Amino acid sequence: MNRIPVMIVEDDLRASYVLESTINQHTDFYVVAACESLIEAELKAEAFDPELIMVDISLPDGNGIDLVKLLKSKGMKAAFIMTTAERETATIEKAIQLGVMDYLVKPIRMSRVLQALDDYLDFKKRLTKNDKIDQQDIDALFRKSAALDGSRKTPKGIDENTLDKLTQYLDTMDESPFTAEDIGEAINLSRITARRYLEYLEAQGQVSMTLDYKTGGRPKQRYSKTV
Repeated sequence: MNRIPVMIVEDDLRASYVLESTINQHTDFYVVAACESLIEAELKAEAFDPELIMVDISLPDGNGIDLVKLLKSKGMKAAFIMTTAERETATIEKAIQLGVMDYLVKPIRMSRVLQALDDYLDFKKRLTKNDKIDQQDIDALFRKSAALDGSRKTPKGIDENTLDKLTQYLDTMDESPFTAEDIGEAINLSRITARRYLEYLEAQGQVSMTLDYKTGGRPKQRYSKTV
């Protein structure tokens, strides 16, 4: 399977970097272009013809919702995922009405981006595997089925045994901050995998994350156990 080209429309350089690095780590996707404005996005969408576009709603020269409308009116077949700090129901309703595939609320977590990408892959596979599909697949396409299997306690991509191993290790640690690299070395996980599990625990309120800018380069994510 060829990797799927993705375009990012995001004026926050930090958020754009997180998105780009996360997408490029996925074996089935790669970033073909990154834009900071509606005008730039319109030009690059025509030039690169991405299959998937990650769109921030608040942009310096307009609204990401308007960009989706514009590109659709031009016949672009790309799928769209919104990335935004906005949580107003009216905005979310507009995004749903436009057929947006997903809606990621900032601060964006690596694990949530990867989940959105996996969901898009699953969507494509269900549409293309047969000429006709059954009710179960239709329900999944329209997200009427449960996101989790009834026997699972964790979302896709989070293995219960690995999570248990991680939480048990965290119980042995003191209150000092740590990185995904520290965790990976301790319990034999890659840095990317360790980070995905830590972001899941952060979403559950079990750890907190801060950015360390005193690294002399790119900021480093440091985690702490919540009290």
